[in-house]
Amino acid sequence: MTSEGPMSEDAQMRLKKGATKGGLTRSDGEKPDVDDEEVEKKGGMSKDAQERLIEGARKGGRTRANQLGREGYQEMGRKGGLSTMHQSGEEAAREKGIQIDEAKYKTVTPLSDVAKPLDEGEKKSHEEKKPQTTKPQTNEEKKLQTN
Repeated sequence: MTSEGPMSEDAQMRLKKGATKGGLTRSDGEKPDVDDEEVEKKGGMSKDAQERLIEGARKGGRTRANQLGREGYQEMGRKGGLSTMHQSGEEAAREKGIQIDEAKYKTVTPLSDVAKPLDEGEKKSHEEKKPQTTKPQTNEEKKLQTN
């Protein structure tokens, strides 16, 4: 692996191991065990690939922060900061008696048209706009229609 770029070798290794494991997971739910040798064979990530990955994560984080607002994002961070390898943030908060206000997670920015739920009137008009799927007519059926 290469240490060139913004990501440490360890971070690159964890990322590649997760990607390899995800790529090998079967549709029946069986998750194969991936050893470090398999991952190392793939080589390091290029500096450009590392920077694209990091920039994508930054954009996603900024978008989510804007959606939740400052207070909601801070509350989510409190919960996430309590998590460990063996315990979720929710479990840790409960165990330590820390109150997390999940109501603050609510998206404060308006949802896009795609994400908004449709009311009954919109559902009906949306269904009417769907193209009708019919089976193609045979030549005989076409002749019968013209006669």
